[in-house]
Amino acid sequence: GLQRDEVGYHVQPVVNARTLKVKGFEGLIRWERPNGEILGPGLFLDTMTKAYDARTRPPTQNAHRVARWAVFDMGRSIAFNVSTVFLNRAAEEGLGWVQDIVGDVPYNRVVFELVETAVEQRDGNLARVVDQLRAKGIRVALDDFGTGHSTLSRLRALPVDIVKIDRSFVARATRSPRDLELLRSMITLIRSVGAESVCEGIETQAQLETVRMLGTDSMQGFLLGKPRPIEA
Repeated sequence: GLQRDEVGYHVQPVVNARTLKVKGFEGLIRWERPNGEILGPGLFLDTMTKAYDARTRPPTQNAHRVARWAVFDMGRSIAFNVSTVFLNRAAEEGLGWVQDIVGDVPYNRVVFELVETAVEQRDGNLARVVDQLRAKGIRVALDDFGTGHSTLSRLRALPVDIVKIDRSFVARATRSPRDLELLRSMITLIRSVGAESVCEGIETQAQLETVRMLGTDSMQGFLLGKPRPIEA
């Protein structure tokens, strides 16, 4: 699939909660099969990473294309997911990989979202790479906050610019007063550490109105825009 250039990126908008205007896009890797089937990363990314060699390089040219479209054509920012395992390795190898992903777009229009993986984390190395990225002007986001390794300890250890609250908290906030207050507290906590909050998984009007009422900075979800090719 990589050799046939079938692996690329769809984009999903990130929306300013106050103005309801698109402020940026997230690039989401997809495998578009010849039969029209579109596969998400959960079905192939681990295999692709393990099979990496000169013939199966990641789709960097497609990443460049998406980044240039978001920044130069649309005048917005672009976000890419980067595994914490990869960043721990980058702590030893330097940051030459950054340009491989984003090409020639200005670094201050780039966000890297830290994606958790089921391995032991070395937060000392990770924090050092995060500092190096931020020194270049790249913003760093903690994804799926509240689940897995994305807990309060990770928020304390890593100087991130953006915290993305997992969709499960948004879904429950419209059904339970207790969960509503929990989401309110998460948004307040993120603001208190100087980061921007993003509520993920906005799929209904009630969810949109709730997170806006609670004061989130940004929103993302199918109600606001599904992941699509840039041509769409």
